[in-house]
Amino acid sequence: MKAHDSKDRQVGEADYPLLLSGLDSLYVSYFLDTTASALDWDALVYRREDARQSRRKVTEIELGSETFDLQPSGIHPYGIVLRNRALEVRLAERMQPSCHVRYASEALWTEGLDRLDQRLRAWFASVRATVLRREVVSRADWAFDYELGAIDFDRDNLVTRADLDVAYRSKGKPQTFTLGKAQIVIRVYDKCAEIAQQSGKTWFHELWGQSEGVWRIEFQVRGERLRAAAIRTLDDLRSLQNDLLRELATGHTSLRTASGDSNRSRWPYHGLWNRLLSDIERLPQTGLVRSYDPESPLEYRLRKLSQSLYGGLRNIAAIESLRSDTDGALPFEALLERLPDILALEHSEPLWLADVLERMAAYRYGK
Repeated sequence: MKAHDSKDRQVGEADYPLLLSGLDSLYVSYFLDTTASALDWDALVYRREDARQSRRKVTEIELGSETFDLQPSGIHPYGIVLRNRALEVRLAERMQPSCHVRYASEALWTEGLDRLDQRLRAWFASVRATVLRREVVSRADWAFDYELGAIDFDRDNLVTRADLDVAYRSKGKPQTFTLGKAQIVIRVYDKCAEIAQQSGKTWFHELWGQSEGVWRIEFQVRGERLRAAAIRTLDDLRSLQNDLLRELATGHTSLRTASGDSNRSRWPYHGLWNRLLSDIERLPQTGLVRSYDPESPLEYRLRKLSQSLYGGLRNIAAIESLRSDTDGALPFEALLERLPDILALEHSEPLWLADVLERMAAYRYGK
């Protein structure tokens, strides 16, 4: 992929004003001990069933420091679902993680993650729920909202590693481009049209200072891809999210301006994407990129095999350390020096070549 320096990315930025950027959606799992808590599970189930039988949409309840609407049905595998304007809390009594939380979009934009995190932990304390271990981020969505006039790009201008893409048009005009599935989904779409036709989130108009002409670039990333970027906890998210965004915006999907080159990946970045890259670069970053693309079968398989191999090498190192009659652990580099002799006991060159060719054929056909 062609590199573009920061000078290139300054060109045309004034034509794409950034109105808003940040976390738009966040899903986090928590591991709680509720055995000695103030949560009355029988009462919660009774009130949930009462709401269902009476066909009430919600039942308002006070639990500790928060007031929630108790939903008349659960969301598998969580039997109890509580909602207010800031949080959706899913609870289960006898499983871990026992709590799954969706931070509401409006609350993320208006209150911020840190304040919501403090508010949730205050609620845990108020109902005497004990946190057993660190939380796990299962999904995060980031959004960059830009003021645009008539767009001058279409699906062909998006260069992506995603196998699946969908373009949606309204009255013949492009409105939404969706690229990817499962672990990574990137969307470029008319946010004002989406609000009018689907979400009804008109409170964005006040945040933007306008109600039309806004397009969103959105990055939706799920658990496995987050873990590949070393993001597991909220602290990891705070530290590494901008590194991940940089990698996705340069290595996964980009918006290009057509040129005479037959290779679209060599087309120059579109002005909007130049602006996006500049906005991401201005965010705090560590410079680390630990990533792979789960939507690429070979990269995904290689990552899984390397993780398994690394675990096996630790076991071999432990055995070799014991055989060496030493109190210390064998360093990684020292183990690599011994591996040829260890593996030679199992190796047969003809069988090796035949097995590798067989596996190449299997991988080639997706097996």
